[in-house]
Amino acid sequence: MRIRNLAVTATLIPVLMLAGCGNNNSADVAASSPGAHKANKPGLADAVASGAEPVADAPVSDDPVVNAYYDYRVAFDVMMRSGGRSTKQLAPVMTPTMFTAISQQAKYFRTKHLHNTGVTKVLWAKRILLSKGVIVRACYDTVQARTVDSKGKNALPAGTPTRWLDQMRVELVEGRWVVDGGSTTPQAC
Repeated sequence: MRIRNLAVTATLIPVLMLAGCGNNNSADVAASSPGAHKANKPGLADAVASGAEPVADAPVSDDPVVNAYYDYRVAFDVMMRSGGRSTKQLAPVMTPTMFTAISQQAKYFRTKHLHNTGVTKVLWAKRILLSKGVIVRACYDTVQARTVDSKGKNALPAGTPTRWLDQMRVELVEGRWVVDGGSTTPQAC
């Protein structure tokens, strides 16, 4: 039962953080446009692995709303790969409420000695306007982002989904688009 709880916790973090927005200082700007396009950045894996900012000459999206989502994904991946030790990059891309919730996930990763071995690959992302605001709907893959313990043993049960559909609210706060929470569901997208 503990492993199942870990699987839900480790892979569905955005579901747990339904509220949030903040400043957007991260440099993650993946190759995407307002439509659904590929969003993988060359050199991103190395930047995330070292906790450094992504490569400066990486492609930039034409849509700042989609860029806000990518900033969130990279900041979250940095935290997961660091085993919960690197959290300063989270605050600029989310609200204090969301930061507090994700900081609890980081604390869980630190105490359980867990970390991800790779990065999440955003397959596509697009802006959607709904009555409740601007939503970024994105499909991402976690095949390379395995969660392991300190011995390198897989911490998630076999059969844990690797394709997820994010639906994240994005708001304009003080002139910047920032992620404001949302939901994540396993889906073959």
